[in-house]
Amino acid sequence: MPYNKLMKVLVVDHDPRTRKTISRVLKEDYVVDSATSAAEAEHYVLNSTYDIILLDLILPDMDGEDLCSLFKARMRSVPIMVITDKSSVSDKGYAFEKGADDYLVKPFNTLELKARIRALLRRSYNSDDDVLENVQLRDLHLDRNRKVAKYKGTRIPLRKKELQLLEFLLLHKGRVLTRGEILENVWDTKASPFTNTVDVHVKRLRDRIEKPFDEKYVETIHGIGYLVE
Repeated sequence: MPYNKLMKVLVVDHDPRTRKTISRVLKEDYVVDSATSAAEAEHYVLNSTYDIILLDLILPDMDGEDLCSLFKARMRSVPIMVITDKSSVSDKGYAFEKGADDYLVKPFNTLELKARIRALLRRSYNSDDDVLENVQLRDLHLDRNRKVAKYKGTRIPLRKKELQLLEFLLLHKGRVLTRGEILENVWDTKASPFTNTVDVHVKRLRDRIEKPFDEKYVETIHGIGYLVE
């Protein structure tokens, strides 16, 4: 199934204000990691998997165009959106020659940024909007676009991380998920694997989607993780 996991974004930009803005906007819908240099970005891609990369062309240790080419050689299917101050036609042409899939000039509109990311991801996964936006298990329904969970039409109040956790679990229903997998995909790469973060949030989620409706969606697989079915 396309889009079978929570989308993960890597932002590579030397400017802390831009990184902060992009991270703040995208964390509503995605798991976001950010890097300040080419070296740091390479560290991230070696240790995690990303669905899209947002890349500044001005970096302290490498030309962004060269990093784009390097990433495309390694991860051909991962779309790369250039976000930069460089606005000339020649700059854009060179970036596309190096493998960029889209080009956005600073300053940018955050609504346009989100729309372009969504279009790139849809194209990358060759998916339609219904697959992107809706997932269901029996009477439990999650609208991924509106970030709303409902049980038989009744809205369930969930916090942001609970919604992200529910989304990841529902998209992998029928498969045992380890705590490490959940931690990596629902939290960012800075999350420590030696915490009980996953267990605590799963308990909170169960309290909201199971207890009020006398349902059972999440099963604990002792010593491994969780199964949703």
